Amino acid sequence: MATITNARVRAARPRAKMYEMTCSGLSGFVVRVLPSGKKVFLVRMRVDGRDQRVRIGSFEDEVTVEEARRRAAIVLGGGQLPEAPEAQPAGRIGRSRASSETPVEARSRGSSGGFVAPPAAARSARLVSDSGDVERPTRARSTARSAPRVTIKALSERFLEEYVEVYLKPRSAANYSQCLRDHILPVLGDHDFREVTRADVQRLHAGLQSRPAAANYTLCVLGSLYSRIIKDWELAELRNPTTGVRRFRTRRVERFLTPEERRAVEEVLTRGVQLPVASLGYVAPMSFFAIKLLALTGLRRGEIQGLTWPMVDWQHAVLNLPDTKTGQRSVPVSSQVAGLLREIHAFSGEPRDGYVIRSSRGLPLKSLSCTWERIRALAGIPDVRIHDLRHSFASDALMGGVPLAVIGKMLGHRQLSTTQRYAHLSDRVVREALDHTASRITEAAQPMMPVPPLKPPFRPLTNTQWAKVAPLVLACAGPRGQPLLRGVIDGIRWRIHNHAAWQRIPAEFGRSTTCWRWFQRWESDGTWAEIVERVG
Repeated sequence: MATITNARVRAARPRAKMYEMTCSGLSGFVVRVLPSGKKVFLVRMRVDGRDQRVRIGSFEDEVTVEEARRRAAIVLGGGQLPEAPEAQPAGRIGRSRASSETPVEARSRGSSGGFVAPPAAARSARLVSDSGDVERPTRARSTARSAPRVTIKALSERFLEEYVEVYLKPRSAANYSQCLRDHILPVLGDHDFREVTRADVQRLHAGLQSRPAAANYTLCVLGSLYSRIIKDWELAELRNPTTGVRRFRTRRVERFLTPEERRAVEEVLTRGVQLPVASLGYVAPMSFFAIKLLALTGLRRGEIQGLTWPMVDWQHAVLNLPDTKTGQRSVPVSSQVAGLLREIHAFSGEPRDGYVIRSSRGLPLKSLSCTWERIRALAGIPDVRIHDLRHSFASDALMGGVPLAVIGKMLGHRQLSTTQRYAHLSDRVVREALDHTASRITEAAQPMMPVPPLKPPFRPLTNTQWAKVAPLVLACAGPRGQPLLRGVIDGIRWRIHNHAAWQRIPAEFGRSTTCWRWFQRWESDGTWAEIVERVG
């Protein structure tokens, strides 16, 4: 949406169907382009709860964009156009009316909000139907009733009665009411709801800069109020002033128990439940059971405190929670939790109804926060909140390789993006998956080469083998040559076994040149073939 100018209207091309262009400078001022190419200036407004179009004039034939905008401001401000304005030249109208603009008209021109029915009727303006035809005004259409001043304070009371107290949970309703009372109404309470602009909301938000979380929550509450005004109650067609206001960045508090801290908490709980009542470090049995349930289920504190025995499905090991933050839930529990519930059931006298975690009077246990403050101090973890037991449950599941979607189901998250806050904890799991994937890729990229058979190690002649060969080789060397020729034969065999050069024959078998000369001699007269046959 942009400001309507002469160039923009002139460049608009007709289409198969009629369409309209709105003006960002003056809300409610539009130009309608008909399939015939004719362009008509209109004022979009509500009369008696109905959406109406008031004809200002056609482009160039009757008025210019500047004159049409001035006339639209008069109509939206509750003024009246002269009889048959189209009969007067556009330039004369502009000169005669240029100095007659009222403060209401000026405010209408600068408004970036929506539009409502004008305080007075535009009697002489012609109403235009959706098909582009001119209609003569009737008494109901030509008489627009003056819009009374409605403040944000008055609408906030209706907001609390009809929406907050009806659709929100008690704690959220109390937070909404407190936010309205402490932040919104002191600044915007006396403003008419039509006059609140994005700049007003931006100033309200910036005033809470020292409390970024409260500032963002204030935008949420004010945006919800205007959603009711615009969508549910249809009091006006305007833009939500909170749209586009940039929120402050807030740091999410993420604290997770390490295995050592879990052991410290377990030691404090086990020792505390065995101590005498009112002694230092004493933990009441119901508080002990409550903290164990919070740690093993990942449920919220309110869900554990509101759990009753009829919600426990013993047969299927499921907790049927009728009302949680995300609605009705069925929570499967582990065998450890089922055993703990049986222990609590036996400790409570095996009741059929009532709260699972209850006080001595049978009411929900309310002192759990104070008990946890003592436990975390004794365990040496003063910065761990009781809600961090839920975060720790999720982190342990993620580190164990449980997928994020399953963890979201376990925690009762409505959107996967809520569970994504734990994704960075799975670095070790992700690294192991990356190593496994890279190994598979590397193995697949290697060529499938045949593996050659393993070569047996070289073994010198045994005495039995030498006894078979000695008569053949000693006939020409005599008994003194027995050690020399035995080593020569092993040197030649080593060289052939390892496919090595003559120079690499080990010295223990003799000189390489000696081995080479004897091999040449035996190879030429056929002796070497007979030696190989006898050695086998």
